[in-house]
Amino acid sequence: MRKKYSLLAPRAQFLITVFFLYLTIPEVFTQVVTNTSKRKNVVLIGHIGAIGALPNYEKVLDMSRNELLEDGTLGEDFDIEIISRNGCGDAFEGVAAAADLYHIEHVTTFLGPYCNSEMIPVATMANFWNIPIIAYMATANVLSDKKIYKTLVRTSLRTMNTIAESTAAFIKHYKWRKVSLISNVGAAAYEKLMAFEPVLKRHGVTVTRKILFEEAATVQDMLNGGQLEEIRANSRIVIVMFSSKTDLTSVFREATTKYGLSETEFVFIFPWLQEGANGASPFVGSDSSILDKVKKTYTNCVLIDDTNGFDDRMITPFTERLNSIGLDEKDIDLTNIYGYISLFDALKMLAVAGRRVLNTTGKFSSVTDGKKMWNAMRRMTIPGMVSNAGVGSGTVMLDDLAERVPFYSAFFVDRNRNQISPFASMAPKLIPNCDGLKTGTGCFEINVTEVLSSFWPSVDGNLPIDEPVCGFRGEKCDYTMIIVGASAALCFMLAAIGAWILRRYCESRSLNSMPWRIFRDDMQIVDEEQVKSMLSLGSQRTKLSATNAMALKHHAIIGVNTHATFHMYEQRRPIKFGRADLTLLMRMKQVVHDNINPFLGMAFNEKAEMLLLWKFCSRGTLQDVIYNDQFVLDEKFHGAFVRDITLGLEYLHLSNIGFHGSLTTWSTLIDRNWLVKLTDYGISDAVTRWVKHGSINDEVLKEGDDKTDTAQRTGVYP
Repeated sequence: MRKKYSLLAPRAQFLITVFFLYLTIPEVFTQVVTNTSKRKNVVLIGHIGAIGALPNYEKVLDMSRNELLEDGTLGEDFDIEIISRNGCGDAFEGVAAAADLYHIEHVTTFLGPYCNSEMIPVATMANFWNIPIIAYMATANVLSDKKIYKTLVRTSLRTMNTIAESTAAFIKHYKWRKVSLISNVGAAAYEKLMAFEPVLKRHGVTVTRKILFEEAATVQDMLNGGQLEEIRANSRIVIVMFSSKTDLTSVFREATTKYGLSETEFVFIFPWLQEGANGASPFVGSDSSILDKVKKTYTNCVLIDDTNGFDDRMITPFTERLNSIGLDEKDIDLTNIYGYISLFDALKMLAVAGRRVLNTTGKFSSVTDGKKMWNAMRRMTIPGMVSNAGVGSGTVMLDDLAERVPFYSAFFVDRNRNQISPFASMAPKLIPNCDGLKTGTGCFEINVTEVLSSFWPSVDGNLPIDEPVCGFRGEKCDYTMIIVGASAALCFMLAAIGAWILRRYCESRSLNSMPWRIFRDDMQIVDEEQVKSMLSLGSQRTKLSATNAMALKHHAIIGVNTHATFHMYEQRRPIKFGRADLTLLMRMKQVVHDNINPFLGMAFNEKAEMLLLWKFCSRGTLQDVIYNDQFVLDEKFHGAFVRDITLGLEYLHLSNIGFHGSLTTWSTLIDRNWLVKLTDYGISDAVTRWVKHGSINDEVLKEGDDKTDTAQRTGVYP
């Protein structure tokens, strides 16, 4: 079973070692350190490396020293000598090496240690001894506190706090406010989380979840553990920082793919953090094997790394410098190119700062004064080992806390392309009139610039938002009112449709009942003799004369005593009524007006004749009155007749019938009260259609002077 160390284990062991030294050899801490070098004006530098890390690093240091001698930074009045020891062991050999170098070899400056776990105790001792110490590899974020580590300068291209600052600036630029942090258990992983969380909080970004996986977790463990569902339910922006000592990244990516965490909805961000003796970057260079490995693991993900990742802009000038001292690519660890460059730059930075301090104070002892050297390196800028590769990588720029400011880029891994291109660059800018010791920051801001757009595998090509519009669980969208409104609208529509269907059904049923139909058994046709008898009952002055032949024809009694007149048509085949016919006949039946003669009904499909029955008006038609010599009508009668006709037509035109259709003096009747009533209205079109279809004969069964023309459509004719 693997042994686990807590975050405080290195500090505890260091404190035990220090107390042991205090108890056994207290005189060591009170002696005056003297330079035992045979040459004067020489600064002894103790370099603490790692076994197997950075092969031939000593030649890189010699190259840096030779260049400093050539440009005059070093000389007779100021020179350096390097003594190297190895550390990075399980027993903190680097800490013991630092104590040995200081007390035995009398070094006055430290380069390293290489490993982050040994840097904290050595930096603490350097602060106690007030000697300069330069960290050239990635180190813990706690070392950025210069109130504790007052003599520490960091020249690494990658530190936890700088990559945390760059990642936070990147997230803030895309207006993301909620993220999840993913890592594995262990002290190193916990340290990463503790480095990122306060920086994200300072930039206004909320960490919704911190999820840790076991180092030995498999794909199935991740699928069954519930952590992936927790990611889905609490975030869309996921920062993944697994330890480089394990291969959890590929396991995690496979698990997220199988679980359905689609890149169209989620953004997985992988900041590269170097750790340990073998924590080399997997992203350096542009050969096909590296690209294939990266695309396999990080497809549709965001990688945050040095701005010169995935190309040869740093490798080419670096190898050219090595060739000048007789080294080639096989003599070094090319995957750890940043380690060589940072080591070179660290020595150069130390020498340049020492020269400036010496020239300013004139005292050689000031070069070994840790606090003075640290102050001299604040906001310092020098050309680095590969300065011809560009400002982003070659120029060494320190911030107000003597920390190397970062030049990072965000890369998108597209499986369909053979080149991994940056889509956002993160360039730092120093803030003037800012004191990092007071603010606790490096007094720089990171400007994010987008260099690529519409590249994300989404519908619109844009990066996803950090939270769905309705929240991760739909809690921000209250659909109650929408559901109620939609339900009410649906119910209203269904009710309206149902009412319309019911109305249609009732209307159809009412129409199909044909209340205007008169069966022949319910009526009796009156012959001429009976009509004469009926007409003779009245006064000659109030009713028509029995000698009017027209008045004696086409009479009938409906029911008991309803006197009607009718038009008779020869019926050749059964009449089939359409809905329009049924509606028209129903409306005719419902007409009620003083100047409209009631339509009593229709008899059909019983005999070889069709009858249209209207209520009988005793004084006959307007034609009868006009041509009857017995009646002399004055202008008042004429005006009254015209008024009645006009009122009747107005009613018809405003009613659902809409027209008369057969207005003649024969279709204008006068009742016993000398009131004019219009008859034969509305039916003319239907009769014409029935004639056209062959249901009835075109000829009306007429006798004598019956000249009623039901085919006349509209208009009043003189």
